[in-house]
Formats: sequence, C-alpha cells, structure tokens
Amino acid sequence: MPQLLDFGKVSSPEKRVLEITSFAGIDLSSAPFDIDKKRSPDAPNMMPDSHGNPIKRTGFEVFEHFGERINGVYKFGEHRIVHAGTKLYLDGELIRENLANEISDAQIIGNHLCLFDGKEALLVDENGAAPISEKAYVPTVLISKNADFAERETVLKGDGVTKEFTIEHRCTEILSAKVDGVSTAATLLENKAIFETAPAENASILLAVKAIQEPGGRRKEEFNLLSPRWKESFLCNTGTEKIFTLSKSGLSQSAVTAKVMDENGNWQEKTEGTDFTVDRENGKITFISPVLKTPIEGTDNLIIEAEKDFEDYPDKINLCKRTIAFDSGGSANRLFVCGNPNEPFTDRWCAPNDPTYWPDTYYSVLGKKGSEIVGYSVIGNLLAAYMTDSKDGRSVVIRKPELDENKNAVFPIEKHLQGEEALAPKSFVFMEKEQLFLTARGVYAVTTENLSGEKYTQNRSFFINRELCAEKNLKDAFCAKWKSFYVIAVGNKLYLLDTAQRSFNSGEPLSAWQYECYLWTGIDARVLWEENGVLCFGDSEGNICRFTKDSYSDMTSNGKRPIEAFWTFPDFSGERFFRNKTVKTVAIQAAPYPRNRLRLEFFKDGKWNVLKEWSKEISYFAWNKIIWDDFTWSGNSKPRTLTIKAKIKKFDKCGFRITCDEPETAFGLYGFALEFSEKGRYKK
Repeated sequence: MPQLLDFGKVSSPEKRVLEITSFAGIDLSSAPFDIDKKRSPDAPNMMPDSHGNPIKRTGFEVFEHFGERINGVYKFGEHRIVHAGTKLYLDGELIRENLANEISDAQIIGNHLCLFDGKEALLVDENGAAPISEKAYVPTVLISKNADFAERETVLKGDGVTKEFTIEHRCTEILSAKVDGVSTAATLLENKAIFETAPAENASILLAVKAIQEPGGRRKEEFNLLSPRWKESFLCNTGTEKIFTLSKSGLSQSAVTAKVMDENGNWQEKTEGTDFTVDRENGKITFISPVLKTPIEGTDNLIIEAEKDFEDYPDKINLCKRTIAFDSGGSANRLFVCGNPNEPFTDRWCAPNDPTYWPDTYYSVLGKKGSEIVGYSVIGNLLAAYMTDSKDGRSVVIRKPELDENKNAVFPIEKHLQGEEALAPKSFVFMEKEQLFLTARGVYAVTTENLSGEKYTQNRSFFINRELCAEKNLKDAFCAKWKSFYVIAVGNKLYLLDTAQRSFNSGEPLSAWQYECYLWTGIDARVLWEENGVLCFGDSEGNICRFTKDSYSDMTSNGKRPIEAFWTFPDFSGERFFRNKTVKTVAIQAAPYPRNRLRLEFFKDGKWNVLKEWSKEISYFAWNKIIWDDFTWSGNSKPRTLTIKAKIKKFDKCGFRITCDEPETAFGLYGFALEFSEKGRYKK
C-alpha cells in the first residue's frame, strides 16, 4: 500500500481589524501617511455633533431677496438693516440709495446704527437713514471771548502844564473828553490824548475811548470734522460792544446766526441783515446796535454760529470703511474708524455716546508710509489695531484709555506685539477666550495671556491651512462667530474652526493647540452673521439665507440642490505597508435619521468603486419625512450597524469613503471598521 505524504497544516492568514470609533475634523494639510485615522483628508459638508462625530450639515433656505449683491446685514433691536448693492433697507423697505456697492461696516451707539461704506457715513434708526453730517453736532469751540472794541473811560488829573496824557487802554478813537464836566476838544496820537490847552491843576479829566480788546476766550470744544458749523460765545461787559471777530475767516455763504441774552436772562434770536452784517472774508460780525451788557455778571451773553468749508474734513470720516465700538473700561460707547485710503495708517474716534461729533484733534497716527490699519479688536480693556508693513514684525498696536490733565479721554500706545500680519478686515472675531483673525498663513489668535509677552500670534488652523491659504481672494474673506465655530466665508466655501475641539498637534510647534476644522462647499456667502442661534448669510445674487434645522437640500436660484457630503478615511495600508492586503468585511455604525441613504465606496487603482448602498434599511418612520421610494414602517431610531462582506484583494493601500448625496438625505457616522488579512509581499 502506498504511503501517504504529510504536507502539514496549511495556515490561513491571520485576521486583523481596523476600528475607528472616535472622530475629529478634516486634515487638508498633512501628508497622506501622516493623517490621523480619526480625521478625514476629504469630507465636504460635514460637521461635528455634540460628541464630535461627523454628521452631514443641513441645507440653507432663502428668506429674503433684494436683487443686488448683499454688502451688509445688521440687527438693530427688532429691526434688520440690509445693505444690498447701492441701496439700504429697513425691514425690507427701501430707506436710502446711492451707497457704495462694497462691503460695509456698522456699529450701534446709543439709539442709532452707524454705517460706514467708504463713501458717506450714515445714521440709521427705525425712522430711516441720513448722513451723519446732516445731524452733526455743532461745537462751541471758544467761550468768554471779547468784542473787537468796547467803550472805556479813563479818569486823569490835570497839572496846569501837561497837554499830552497816556490812555491806559489801546484805542482807535477818542469818543469824548471832559475837563471838570465841560466837553473839551482832544485828539488821539498813537495812544495819547492831546489837548489844545493844558487842563488846570487838579482838574478832573474824563476820557471816553473806543478801546481795542484782545480776543481772549477759552477753548471749550474742538471743531467737528463732520460739521462745517461751529459756535463762539462772547462776554459783553459794557453794553457798547458792536463788532465781533471769529477765530476763522473765509466764511461760507450759509447764514450766520446769533443769540443775545436780554436783561431778563432770556436768549433772543438775531438775524443777519436785520440785526447785524457779516464780513465773510474776514470773519467779522457787526451789530447795528450795541449788544446789551450781560445781565449775569461773568456769564457770556452772545453766541454766534457760523459756517466754513473745511475742504477735506468730512472725508476724513466719510471715507472710512472699518469701525469698532470701544471706550474706557472696555465699554462700547465710542466709535473708532479707519480704512480711509487717504490716511491708511491713521484712525479717528468720536465723542463718547455721540457719533455725530468727531473732534478734529481726536486721531492717532499708528504707522508709517506704506502701512495700513487692517482692523480692530477689543482684548479685555485694551484696544488692538492690526497693521500691515509693520516695523520689526510689531504688527499689533495696543492702546489703553487714560484721562489727560483736562479729564478728557486719550488713547496712548501701551505697547506693540509681534507676529503675523492680519490680512482680512472682516476676519476679527472674539471666540470665548481669544481673538481670532486671518493672515496669509491661516487663522491666528491673540489671547489675554499673550499680552504680557513679546509675541502674540499662535496659529489655530493647521488642519486647513494648505487649502485655506491658497484661496485667491483671502483678503476679502468674511468671518463670523456661530455657536462655538469661527466661520470663514471665501471662494464659495465655508471653513469652520470648532473652538470646542482642541488638538495638540506637532505640525505647529509654536502654537499651544489647534482647532478641529470642517469645510462646507457650494455656499456663495458675501457676509455672515448669527441670528437666534442660526447661521445666516447674504450672497452675490441678493439673497438673504439661513441654515435650517432639518432640511438636507440647499435652496438656490435654480431650485433645490442636493448636498454632496461624504467622509473619506485616510488611506488604508494595513499594519505592514509592503504586504498584500485583502479586506474581507467592512462595518459602519450610522446615525439614525428618518431619511437615510448611504453609499460605501472604495478607491483602488486610481478610481472609486461602489461596494454597497443602504436606504430604507437604515431609516425610521416619521410622518413629516415620508418618501414612498424609501418608505419604511420601522420605528427603530437607534444607531444602525451595517456590514458587508467584501473581497478587495492584493493591494498595498486603498481608500474608503461613505457618501450621502441624494436630496433630503442625512448622514452621521459613529464608527467604521475593516476586517482584513495580510499575506505575501506586494508586487505591482
């Protein structure tokens, strides 16, 4: 009998498992082999749920349309102000035209919204909109001034010899001369009274003269950049004053007005042409009759209001495009503005609680030729101004409010901070404990702790920097806070940094941490804001849109558009990259939704291949979500585990992704696993 040969036991390849049950955001910056398995190298239109698991974003809807691109949307109490194209709307009603067709900026001070579009600064309230200059405060720049002339008396005594007597007042005319009560002729030579005959010894001499007075006066307020008008007040002590010269000449043709206090202390209006005349070239006002002596000793009794064209004064404010509300103690009752192309490194501020008053001395020069103020942020009780082309990298100017010797607020420079220069004026957003802003190298942060050191910038957007920094119009990005997200709108995309999810990543060793990031596509957002916890945006077609709570399609001008969302896993190369792999089983743990349609795909040899689709098997019944093609009576709203036997053979690496791109379908991922084996060396 022949002997049987024993070849021994044939061992099957050992089964191995890849399991992912913890997820983070996307990583668009790392090399493929460096991406953590919990992150995705490509996952459009996904966001984290409350536990950080990726879920498909909801869609947006249009709730207002204005026909022209949206340049700004502002909440003012219960009202919504919309800047669309060159028009301004209040709760949908047109209130003003001829605005600049550019992104605007606005702040609320008191009962007004102050809007700056780089063309003309506006005051907006529930009654409409008007240029600030039309309602500009008229300052009283000088008080307790003197008239040009006043009648004064000089008492002298004769000695029987002297004919020439020095007058104690500078004067232009001797009005009368009396010697012992008898009128006598006297002439004026320089500042002396000359008599034809010497008055007798001990004779009483009384001279009445037209005395020249020094202008006098005390500074009370500064000229207003937005008002060509100003006031000056005078103190008349003799009741003989008629001529008054203002501190400015070259008055405009607008009417000069005056008020005079009567003997009872009441103000009486006086009219040009009737009560007084005006020499506009010299800024001189002459009353027909003398102004009465003040009835209240030491109190001004004449107020003159005049106007002068100060040429470029209004443009110093009107041409500004960027603003912030700030004052002492970090309060928000004073406007700071910048962005004037004629003064790129200068900023100006208004009086507290009064956006109609911009004193011409309230300004700071923060840079040098070639530099520009990009924008502002408030950090604690300090004001930070962000500069370009800064010296030695000192790109943030920190100012601290103080009081000067006259108890007026001033804003001297406290220090400079070094770091990356800000790029986008609309990127300054305070998130929880730190200020975020956009640079050419990504999103950077200033924290209150950094203010004590020389360096301040720490990168927070490592995971999206490669794609974000490649955007062509990054300087035009518009950023906003939505819940815990710092949202960046640029290039028809939204980049989201989740400040609730921190990662300590070695890719940016000089940064304490990074934020997890997400990317939404197909969103034409020019401006962004949060309203009642909902993310809203205005687009280039004049639509005002908001993201919904439970709709999974985007409403565009062409109707509903399905949202393409997928989660791509980092390339799978097993435990030994040089071995042949065979995947035998794929498992997914999916979040429950009334409408659910998922497609599992794998990438091999340069193309994506479909492994399997699920729809009603992973959905549950809900009356408001009935779609007959995927109808199910299932009431199971718990997470679903999906498995598929797959034989993907002889590869060194492959990719997997889960796609959800059908209209009104949702997607959420709780877990993903592969069962695989490795055997033999990979050969191409």
